[in-house]
Amino acid sequence: MYFLAMIGLTGYLLAPRRPQFSLSFDSYDDWCLLLPVTGSFDFEVGDARGVARFGDIVVCPPGGTLRRRMRTSTAFFHARFTTELEPPTGCTRVRDVDRLRGNLAMLDSSTAAHVVADLVLMLLRDRTEAPVDQVVRSATSYLLENYAEPDLSLAGVAALVGISPSQLSRRFRAAHGVTPVAYLRTLRLQKARDLLSSTDATVQAIAEQTGYRSAFYLSRVFTSQTGSSPSQYRRTSQV
Repeated sequence: MYFLAMIGLTGYLLAPRRPQFSLSFDSYDDWCLLLPVTGSFDFEVGDARGVARFGDIVVCPPGGTLRRRMRTSTAFFHARFTTELEPPTGCTRVRDVDRLRGNLAMLDSSTAAHVVADLVLMLLRDRTEAPVDQVVRSATSYLLENYAEPDLSLAGVAALVGISPSQLSRRFRAAHGVTPVAYLRTLRLQKARDLLSSTDATVQAIAEQTGYRSAFYLSRVFTSQTGSSPSQYRRTSQV
């Protein structure tokens, strides 16, 4: 409750999927944060620039300018708030994506202030506890850009960043809380869920877009990890 009292929510928007932002840039009198729920977008805040995907939170300080452009159709959460704390500006990737997902799932007018306070807390904790590991950052970026490649392997990524597979697994787990293999699986399944809920593509087509060689293999992994088959998930997630 003490931490919640240190955050003053001045506005928020949970936007459904759209092809582009209404504004390509904006400046704010308060702090603001922007994160993709699905999809991805390019951002620029001061000297920080890059691509934000689910699990990333982009923060702009008071008086700053946030530039953004969607790379794919994107659903997003945007909030403005006041605080005497110093959240890290630019883009921070949170460790606990399940906690992030849970926060977004509970979001409504009665919980919005609590959700934003918890997001700021996650940012402060993760930036303090997680020193930047450039090798892990490179590996993570590579996985995010190439998750749809079916031949992607731990050994291949480790060779790309110049360390052994065991070293990469250890350092990756220290930074993200999961191994590169588990991270890749979660990334692929998140994309599969996104496509199942937002398109009429066949399971085979979705498999080909998410790094699985066949609909059968995607269905097996999807069912094992989520408890429902792709077709069951599609029926319950589409409105």
